[in-house]
Amino acid sequence: MKRVLKERVPLNTTNNFKHNEMKSILSIIFLLVQFSLLAQNQISVSVTKATHIICPEKVSYLQVGDHTKITSEVVPEHPNLVRIKAVDSFEEASSLTLVSAGKMYSFLVEYNETSPIEYQLEHFSGEKTGLPAGGPVPEYILSELSQQMLFSRGRNIRNRKTKNEGMVLRLEKIGLNNDLLFFQISITNKTKIGYRIEGVNWWIDDKRQLKATNVQEYQVHPKYQHYGITYIPAETTLREVFVLPKLTIPEKRILRIEMLEKALGNTGRKLSLEIKNKDILRARKLK
Repeated sequence: MKRVLKERVPLNTTNNFKHNEMKSILSIIFLLVQFSLLAQNQISVSVTKATHIICPEKVSYLQVGDHTKITSEVVPEHPNLVRIKAVDSFEEASSLTLVSAGKMYSFLVEYNETSPIEYQLEHFSGEKTGLPAGGPVPEYILSELSQQMLFSRGRNIRNRKTKNEGMVLRLEKIGLNNDLLFFQISITNKTKIGYRIEGVNWWIDDKRQLKATNVQEYQVHPKYQHYGITYIPAETTLREVFVLPKLTIPEKRILRIEMLEKALGNTGRKLSLEIKNKDILRARKLK
């Protein structure tokens, strides 16, 4: 007598399907929670150790929410590092905001004795910085745009330089963003003695004429200076960015940069550089 073998059908197929479906849903929920936590940019600090945020570029703005809870600073030797530490243990979270590489990052800062000692900024979410629709432009945005000029290659202005006894002042680039002009200059000290800057002044005045009469000039005050350079070491070239309100220069007038050396009496060297309207028309748009 032959046995008839029947295919064994697994029991509770419907229950297994529901179980797998539930696992998938839970996995999705877990991922969403992870993304939500990431979007909140949470970090923790402690009293016993310093925590560092490693940024891809120089930090141009840094602000903590409550100085009685946490302290923070950009490490002087490494301007892409932010050092944070708790003043004392605390319960309610504080906040920290920084700007680097054209993005603004906001963090919730909690206290935890087992906090990590370092974070990579690229692992957090940030918002691209931009100019506001109206009102004064925040300094951190001016800083970001200035750095954009300094790190970009090449020049869009040529043959605009002046020299005096081993000092060279050169206009390298002009940038434009909304109603602001960004002027990048370089200052070269070819001598073996440092050059101390008394001031850098900007004037709009008449072109040089053989018979100058009734010359009219007025001073333009920069809205921002990026580095605030006051000293040029011997045999060194430094770059600086000045931000001025957008302007155009009539045909018979020029924009003049005047750099004065700080010295005893009136013995300091003076450098004067003229900028024409056609130079300003070559300004590159900054984003």
